[in-house]
Amino acid sequence: MSRLLIQFSHLFKSFGSFSLFDDISLSINQGEIFALIGENGAGKTTLLQLLAGSSLPDAGHFSRAPHLTTGVLPQEVSQPSCDISARVYIEEGALSDLERRMAACLDDPDRLAEWSELHERYEQLGGYHRIPIEKVLKGLKLDASLLDLPMASLSSGQRVRVALAKALIENPALLLLDEPTNHLDLEMLEWLEEMLRTRQGATIIVSHDRKFLNATCNRLIEIKNGKLTCYGGNYDFYLQEQERLIERQMKAFETQEEERSLLKQKIKAATFSKGKASPPKDRDIMAYDHRGEKHQKSLQRNLDVLKARLAVIEANPLPNPKPKSIRGLRFSPTPLASSVAIELEQISKAFGEKRLFSGFTKMLCKGDRIALTGPNGSGKTTLLRCIAGLLPVDAGQIRYAPTAKISYLDQEVELLPMEQTPLQYFESKFNLSEEELRRELHKAAIGGAELLSRPFSTLSAGQRKRLMLLSLILEKPNVLLLDEPTNHLDFLTLETFETALLNFDGAILAISHDSTFIEKIATQEWSLNNL
Repeated sequence: MSRLLIQFSHLFKSFGSFSLFDDISLSINQGEIFALIGENGAGKTTLLQLLAGSSLPDAGHFSRAPHLTTGVLPQEVSQPSCDISARVYIEEGALSDLERRMAACLDDPDRLAEWSELHERYEQLGGYHRIPIEKVLKGLKLDASLLDLPMASLSSGQRVRVALAKALIENPALLLLDEPTNHLDLEMLEWLEEMLRTRQGATIIVSHDRKFLNATCNRLIEIKNGKLTCYGGNYDFYLQEQERLIERQMKAFETQEEERSLLKQKIKAATFSKGKASPPKDRDIMAYDHRGEKHQKSLQRNLDVLKARLAVIEANPLPNPKPKSIRGLRFSPTPLASSVAIELEQISKAFGEKRLFSGFTKMLCKGDRIALTGPNGSGKTTLLRCIAGLLPVDAGQIRYAPTAKISYLDQEVELLPMEQTPLQYFESKFNLSEEELRRELHKAAIGGAELLSRPFSTLSAGQRKRLMLLSLILEKPNVLLLDEPTNHLDFLTLETFETALLNFDGAILAISHDSTFIEKIATQEWSLNNL
């Protein structure tokens, strides 16, 4: 029997007057790998914080196994304020502290009893189950030389991989991963899948990568309307269960709608077409009046029964189970007069001794949906930035069609003016008033209206990404340059965005490690593997 790690029941969590979780329950056992899904703002990150112990519920029973060790990869790894090295960042924690204290005890014969107590604690925390740092660094393609660099000097992608390495090396009983696939290439993804499948502990994963979830998870938790629903399978199993559930709910909904319509017809008929009792054959007027009274009472009773049944249905109507959709997220590109949008002729780029690409020649044409592939560090983002005009090429030429209008979505949405609020940004760039901006957000159904007065620097990457999607729509581009566009999007927005791209009447060049996205969107591939 697997070990029970965490169990909670009748748990409530609110923020001010907003109720996030309402009477939820969950059990997590050793060996379970959960996918955690839900729309943006549903509470996925908050649930991870509750499980990690960094946030407390407002009410409910919450218990965890004794000496439970927990490892966390947050969605965003903030740049440390102090210049600690990556090595110190990875090694800092309870186990490393115990190792130092145990080593100090061994130098003093009088402290052996203390060493024994520390050692017992070290064993309880899984000190002997840690994964060798060399194995994790190799799997995540982190050069050992990076360990001696300050965390503040690393790129956002390197910091995320260092933080993931830290969580994996500890090999905790409970591993909580918020978007672990960001910044990982295909080889790293495959390595991480195998690592998670062979772990002894439990893992909970928030990810937009549908194939990754299918390859790793054996359970799924959906957060919806403040409730948790658990499914005993991976993401594809969840989709199948949803189809069956919606089919059952649709039948019940249609049956209720038919009954409601029939009741209304009967009530109308009984109200406006009241019949009379049959006339007396023996001209007994008194008997006729008596029969008429009974007849009217019978009609009224029948009418009351019909109205009572209708009132019950209308007091608790079944909702239409048709899945929620986003119709307003679509592009209206500026016409592209030329068949060729952008031409790259023998372009090259290097940083110091590192050559990224050389003599690269391609044409991006109207209607193209191209996936730009290659391992991390091969120059994909650099190439996109050169095409967007944010970086110069070292050699060669980039030619643009006169009517080409380019929009660029960077991976972490860091090109936004971080000191500005969305209100200031959209007013200055698109001359939108607050009312007009709220209307555009509503049309695109991408949310975020409550964030309009907060600086971009205070928003999460997911919140910035959704607002940037609106910016892309309003720019009316005919060329889209997309760097990991699926990162930080919930599945509803992601699938609607994919539909918008499939209907986009322009040219698309996209970097993505999401194989499902590539299979659905890309018509061809540019590879930087061998350049």
